[in-house]
Amino acid sequence: MFSQSTSVLLTGLAVFTALVSGQGNDTMTQKIGWSGKLSSLDGGLGGTLTVIDASTLMISDYTLKDASAPALYWWGATDDVIKNGFRISNEQVTKAASTNTLTIKLDAGKTPADFSTVGLWCERLSADFGQATLKASSGSGSGSSSSGGSGSSSTSAASNLSGSMRRLAVVTVGVVSFAAWMI
Repeated sequence: MFSQSTSVLLTGLAVFTALVSGQGNDTMTQKIGWSGKLSSLDGGLGGTLTVIDASTLMISDYTLKDASAPALYWWGATDDVIKNGFRISNEQVTKAASTNTLTIKLDAGKTPADFSTVGLWCERLSADFGQATLKASSGSGSGSSSSGGSGSSSTSAASNLSGSMRRLAVVTVGVVSFAAWMI
């Protein structure tokens, strides 16, 4: 009897953990929490790019002084050559930075699992405005944000979610240990 109860408990716990960690998406596969510093090749682009969830990137300390190029879009690439990549956001960049945080919605059919480099690319002039290579960072967690970032509150929200994931891991280990003890 205890063995059946334990199996049901562990199965339920595994499903719950998968749902909480991103509706079945593996955090490492989606690169949640990964980040990279944007290099400025043109237009005064700068900031730190972070993967928030499977459909959202955020740039903190965002700068872009010149967005006058005719077809600026956020692109991703599997290597460090952004011109070999693909569009990851369909929203055209038409204005210089007006806030220090920018949220990029991944609405072009790609997720962070599809790329390791993100850059601002002018499709008409084939010009790279700058790029960042994503790398794993400590304290990766999952979170969500919406388009049109509004400041540093998104950064603190991502940090809070990271702490929540750590607490969830501790609770999960505790429940599994208790279930093993019951057997």
